[in-house]
Parts: sequence; C-alpha cells; structure tokens
Amino acid sequence: MARVQQGDGEAYRALLDDVGPLVAHVLNRRLADPADAQDAYQETFIALHRARHTYEPSRPLEPWLLAIAKNVAADFGRRNRRRALREILMETLPEHSVQPARDLRARFQRALASLPATQRDALVLLKLDGLSVAEAAAKAGTSPGALKVRAHRAQVAIRTMIQP
Repeated sequence: MARVQQGDGEAYRALLDDVGPLVAHVLNRRLADPADAQDAYQETFIALHRARHTYEPSRPLEPWLLAIAKNVAADFGRRNRRRALREILMETLPEHSVQPARDLRARFQRALASLPATQRDALVLLKLDGLSVAEAAAKAGTSPGALKVRAHRAQVAIRTMIQP
C-alpha cells in the first residue's frame, strides 16, 4: 500500500488482486443480494482509491480496508431499507396506470392556479422555469430566503391538493 500511495501502478494491481477476494467475501456475507455485493465491491475500491492518502503504512492494511468495505455495505443496507419503504413490489404490472397523466396534469394546473400569486410565482420561477434561487428572487423582488419559503409552501399545498 505504501507503494500504491507513491503512484506505483503495478503495486496497485497486485494489491487489488491480493485483497479482492477478502473484500468480496466480506461483502457477500453482509449483503443478501449478489448484485448489491458486486456494486459494493466496486464502491469499496473507489473509496479505497479516494482515501488512500489516509492510510498509515506502519499499520496493517486489512483492518483499514475492511472498515471501508463494512461502511460501504452499511450504506447499501440503508439505501435498500429506504427504498423498501417507498417501493411496492408487484409480481405483475397493472394493465393501466392508476391515474391517467392527463387527469394528474389537470389537477396540477388547478392546484397551481388556486395558490396565492406569490407562492405560484415562486414555484413557477424555481421549478418550472428552472431559475436559480438568486435569479428567481431578483425577478420576484424578494429575498432568496423568502422565495424559498414561498416555493416550499406552494409545494406542500399542491401535494395536499393533488393527493387523493
């Protein structure tokens, strides 16, 4: 690893060949999905590359590297848990969408029109026109903070109006 820190490409290849199976074993034990384990394997070595300057050559490499691998595996676990809260897995896809896009678009337009003008303008400038906060605030004649508050309130109001 000390040679890797000095930019030795052959040492880098030898290091990856040497520790790769150990990292793969640890990740396969920690992650149930083999595809996640493969992705985590790649991310572990990307993290190793980014953090290589923090390694102290006088200390053993494996505990340092395995700590990186365990952190990457924990990130995958957290990501999967968050995804599981949002997703509904189905064996077969529905034939038609729950709500036609036209209906949703019409409900959005009605909700947008019902907002106070300041909130509607803030939302349109930031989200539909794609202006930066500073540009939109200047155009609306208000401070960036006030504009962000207006846009947030508009988003919350529209979300509650559109939800069934």
